[in-house]
Amino acid sequence: MKLIIESDVSEYYVQTLCLIFFPGSKFKVDEVVTEETPVVRVVTKDIDDSIYAYVTITVGDTTTEGEHTEHIRASREKALKISVGKALFIAGEKYSGYTPHWGIMTGIRPSKISRELYQSGLSEAQVRKVLRNEYFLNPKKASLLTSVSVNEAKIIRNIKPHTCSLYISIPFCPTRCAYCSFVSFSTKRLLSLIPEYLERLIKDMDRVFSLIKNAGLTLSTVYIGGGTPTTLTAEQLSMIFDKIDSFVDVSTLEEFTLEAGRPDTITKEKLELAVSRGVTRVSINPQTLNDAVLEGIGRKHTVEDFYKAFDIAREAGVKYINTDLIAGLPGDSYRSFSKTVDAILKLRPENITIHTFSIKKAADIASSGQSVYSITGGEAFKSVDYSQLKAKLAGYLPYYIYRQKNTVGNLENVGFSLPGAEGLYNIYIMEELTHIFAIGAGSVTKLVDRDIPKIERVFMPKYPYEYLKMTDEDIEKQYESKVRAFFEEQ
Repeated sequence: MKLIIESDVSEYYVQTLCLIFFPGSKFKVDEVVTEETPVVRVVTKDIDDSIYAYVTITVGDTTTEGEHTEHIRASREKALKISVGKALFIAGEKYSGYTPHWGIMTGIRPSKISRELYQSGLSEAQVRKVLRNEYFLNPKKASLLTSVSVNEAKIIRNIKPHTCSLYISIPFCPTRCAYCSFVSFSTKRLLSLIPEYLERLIKDMDRVFSLIKNAGLTLSTVYIGGGTPTTLTAEQLSMIFDKIDSFVDVSTLEEFTLEAGRPDTITKEKLELAVSRGVTRVSINPQTLNDAVLEGIGRKHTVEDFYKAFDIAREAGVKYINTDLIAGLPGDSYRSFSKTVDAILKLRPENITIHTFSIKKAADIASSGQSVYSITGGEAFKSVDYSQLKAKLAGYLPYYIYRQKNTVGNLENVGFSLPGAEGLYNIYIMEELTHIFAIGAGSVTKLVDRDIPKIERVFMPKYPYEYLKMTDEDIEKQYESKVRAFFEEQ
């Protein structure tokens, strides 16, 4: 795809808009235009207190156009984006004959927009109206997003001052899923790094605990994620629990989560240990209850394995169980996924997260030659629609939401919970309203100043072998000094 932008609008923003109508497109500066190459031209002009945008989409001999004039109200930048978004939406709709369910709303955190509208004093009906008229959301998505924002707002009001969360990265899995792009490692050679990785990780936990203490913060939630942390043995998990115990009385935590996403890594010993050490929330993720689909995406567990793991968690006394499902997986169908949803709802996990299949460029499936992109969503759209309706009828509330690029049908990922069982960390990481200290390979610490507002991100090396190469001096320079500097400015 070739972009011609005669405007000061963000090029990245235009790219995200283009992906709505041309999913999977690449944006190359030196793109050679052929008869099949989409060419998008964006032109804007400031006219008095408004911004005029004109967009054309040309593919071969076919050209469609869209234009829009947006009055500048809150800021010029916002008016510029809305004007370009609506003009491109009109041109894209004419070209494709398709009306996107999410309109011109882009970005990973759509609920930020709706929550700000709601917290500004608008009623739920008024928020839905703004989402429909200003962002072109269809009524169902406007209603869903408003519901999420209302439920989020109730939880956010209870965030205690001077608190923070801790994320501990365990980037190892027993095998790699075909759709996965996370930094997780599964070969025998890389799994052999685990002992050395844990030694380093536990040493760095002391550093982080010291930073938290010196900043005058109280730890409120802990999240051990990955990868699949239950790839570790019970003894290795115990080492992490011991270090956490040395810093905080885990009974005072608002939430303590252990990801156990792969059912084939779950044992009675591990989950009984976790519960005994204060873990309150465990994720067990079948993705689908269709063995053929599981095999096709590289999951080395069966549906039966999931049921066994779920029973183990219940018998171990896990307070909150989350199950992740993915709509639109290759080989899955609306009928098959509907059966999965019905079966999961019968189990009554406290949380259910319904993801939509997203094609990441680093995932194996992206280079497999399979046709995985879809503008309308097809079976995935019906599957998502069904899952959200059934969850609502079963008494679950949507409480967090996020979206990704190149998701089938440009759809969403939504977390549902039984009332009072919402995952706090999920909201904290999505809405970026509190400090999250993160350690381990691929982790990102987020330090938040809500008054400015400002978010400072501090990155750890992406790969375990890079992380293991770091010296104490490296940690000081690349992590500790940046964290200290942030709090010294407060």
